[in-house]
Amino acid sequence: MMDWLTTLGIKKHPVEIEEEQAEDLTFSKENLYKHRWVWYHLILCIQMILTNVLLIAILVTIAIKL
Repeated sequence: MMDWLTTLGIKKHPVEIEEEQAEDLTFSKENLYKHRWVWYHLILCIQMILTNVLLIAILVTIAIKL
């Protein structure tokens, strides 16, 4: 019987944990691609946040000078 935490997705099912552990031990092109995809999008997200901060700073400085 599944626990209510497993049903809500907070806790992983034991079968999922075993599959994850088996997947972590193997180095495949697909696994490498997944990791690179995550890092690539993390870098893009950080760049987008920095760009938004700079744009807000420019907007504030223009608003103050007017």
